[in-house]
Amino acid sequence: MENRPTTPRRSPDLSGVLKATKVAPDDTTKIVRCCHCKGMMKVSARAFSVFCPHCQKRAPLESLRIVGSHPGKTLATCGDIFIEATANLNLSITAENVVVNGRVRGPVAANQTVEVGPTGQVYGDIIASKIVVRDGAVIEGRCEMVSQIATSPEPTLSSAQRHSVTVAPKPPESNRREPHTPPAQSSATTLGPLPPPPRKVRPSRHR
Repeated sequence: MENRPTTPRRSPDLSGVLKATKVAPDDTTKIVRCCHCKGMMKVSARAFSVFCPHCQKRAPLESLRIVGSHPGKTLATCGDIFIEATANLNLSITAENVVVNGRVRGPVAANQTVEVGPTGQVYGDIIASKIVVRDGAVIEGRCEMVSQIATSPEPTLSSAQRHSVTVAPKPPESNRREPHTPPAQSSATTLGPLPPPPRKVRPSRHR
């Protein structure tokens, strides 16, 4: 039997495969504005709702599409709200962007844009950074355009901190100095010695 020399086997290069199959991190975050207190917060991109660290209220994060009615007196979310033409709402709306193609009886507030479509009807006040009104839209209320709040992840001050006043501590009694008060000037005038009375001179008689 003939013996043949064996060559060592090389392991396949999997560096390109490993780079191509690298899994993206799941813990992606985003910065949103609270729909209650307008404070900025960093949340997970997969979260549906969080508790705001500023106002301690539950803030929904998902976008909503309304095709009918909605129970309650308020509808608020940190996402967007789309109101279809078949929707009939009697409540107040707060969101990042609002598109109205149905009927809304109540105030509408958005941090970015409020758009009233051709079939949209809003019977209430509208407050947003940008207001778009299409041909055929009906608005009965006051429209107010406000400047957009800067999107920074810095925490906002609470109402208690905003109205607090810093008072400097009082110095101890030993270190306190009384203010120097100049001596009061006397109103009396110092007079010198009185002059002697005039002498009486008798006239001389000539004989």
